[in-house]
Amino acid sequence: MARNGFFTGLDIGTSSIKVLVAEFISGEMNVIGVSNVPSTGVKDGIIIDIEAAATAIKTAVEQAEEKAGMTIDKINVGLPANLLQIEPTQGMIPVPSESKEIKDEDVDSVVKSALTKSITPEREVISLVPEEFIVDGFQGIRDPRGMMGIRLEMRGLIYTGPSTILHNLRKTVERAGITVENIIITPLAMARSVLNEGEREFGATVIDMGGGQTTVASMRAQELQYTNIYTEGGDYITKDISKVLKTSMSIAEALKFNFGQANVNEASPTETVNVDVVGSDEPVEVSERYLSEIISARIRHILDRVKQDLDRGRLLDLPGGIVLIGGGSIVPGVVEIAQEIFGTTVKLHVPNQVGIRNPMFANVISLVEYVGKMSEVDVLAQGAVNGEEMLRRKPIDFGGHDSFVPQYNEPRHQQAANYNNNQQANPVDYTKQAPAEPKPGIGERVRGIFGSMFD
Repeated sequence: MARNGFFTGLDIGTSSIKVLVAEFISGEMNVIGVSNVPSTGVKDGIIIDIEAAATAIKTAVEQAEEKAGMTIDKINVGLPANLLQIEPTQGMIPVPSESKEIKDEDVDSVVKSALTKSITPEREVISLVPEEFIVDGFQGIRDPRGMMGIRLEMRGLIYTGPSTILHNLRKTVERAGITVENIIITPLAMARSVLNEGEREFGATVIDMGGGQTTVASMRAQELQYTNIYTEGGDYITKDISKVLKTSMSIAEALKFNFGQANVNEASPTETVNVDVVGSDEPVEVSERYLSEIISARIRHILDRVKQDLDRGRLLDLPGGIVLIGGGSIVPGVVEIAQEIFGTTVKLHVPNQVGIRNPMFANVISLVEYVGKMSEVDVLAQGAVNGEEMLRRKPIDFGGHDSFVPQYNEPRHQQAANYNNNQQANPVDYTKQAPAEPKPGIGERVRGIFGSMFD
């Protein structure tokens, strides 16, 4: 059941950085602010330049703040599936209270007991998702609070990732003057948001065709069964067009979206477009069929690689088939090619939120939905994880400020300037959210803000 309040999401992609602000009212998600800016300092979904990435994040946050009419001080950040590991875990505690009634503190304690399993130093716990609680041997309990018992057990899934990636992610966001509220596993949020109840239960696969990489996530029995990342995406199609036609990247990108067709059989062999090429004073005529052959070759290469791994894991037989999202999936003909390659049902997911009905926004929407729809037990579990990890890792040092607190009445560039950069990055592979305080009159500003956005 969704919580009421304001929730934020930050999707750091290779091609673009997106920030979304939404308000949940009685389970309904209402988008009130969104931004989409070019990405810098990110390669293959991983931050390689903290300063450059922080600057882009700051710009995206400011744009979202302006549209939403509120200040963002905490944000939920998506983490890609790079070297993600999923392991079962369980914990058990005696119920200490005299009344033997299970309380919030007991849920917190049993989650912490499940976190005591050995985690290698180079990895860090990102999230723990409770699957069931067991009270005195009675299984299948979703929320044990208020029940009476002597012994409380919990079984769940623990998600871990490389400490270096997580450190660089936190440092980059905090360099932009924002506090990381939660780190959300992108493929988990993506699968839960994009797939319907039946698809999550019986099984389906989501393929996110982003700019710099393609992410695959399969879910069955309400659990994430498989996830993988392929370091090829829509930007590689643009590079192919640029290289083959000897034209600039900007022209190649325009050709892809304005005249591109992934299905060669649907492209016209006679219709042509004039292209400015290097080494020629006159534009060169290029047929739509030839352009389609360039686009199709790269898309087939990406999807063939995905198919091999899905075949190996026997995931192509999932009843829900394939769901496509991401900017690369909106090229005409991609769905038809995917159906041909995978030999199963394929559909394109288009978000239904006003003003952002575009598959490229599916990821950032899923991050906000994931946080907004967390149950109270999930919030307690994530709070326990965040508290334990905060104790385990060293605080990020910004140069002598022992307790730096951003002053949000200052301009954001001044906030970021208050941080000192004294550490060089070396990248590799839910407590309750405190909603940001809206400025006066936000209710009047919510309606109609998307009139000129993302047609």
